[in-house]
Amino acid sequence: MEAVFSDLQKQGKNNVDNLVKWLKDAKIIDQSKEQEEKLRSFFADVPDKKNVAMDKFKEVLGKVTEEFKKNAEVVAKQLAENGPKLLQAVRQAAEGATSVVKDLIPKGK
Repeated sequence: MEAVFSDLQKQGKNNVDNLVKWLKDAKIIDQSKEQEEKLRSFFADVPDKKNVAMDKFKEVLGKVTEEFKKNAEVVAKQLAENGPKLLQAVRQAAEGATSVVKDLIPKGK
């Protein structure tokens, strides 16, 4: 899990939206709006929503395990297993954005 978070951090993708997606995709929380809103509220005191620190993320995970009655070891395992999928999706989104930008740049004649 920490390796995945570190990779996200290196890519500048350790924002609240990506972390919420990771927790949802790993089935730590369900897809309901209610649980997502609760999860987002745990990030309320994070100083920079676009650059969440590892210690803050761990703090949020502690709240998640309490609130949603999850086992911390199981949560870490699920996140580690789901992490590569998230990283691939993030990379593909970045590559797609780069491709779109390249297509918009006029080509010299």
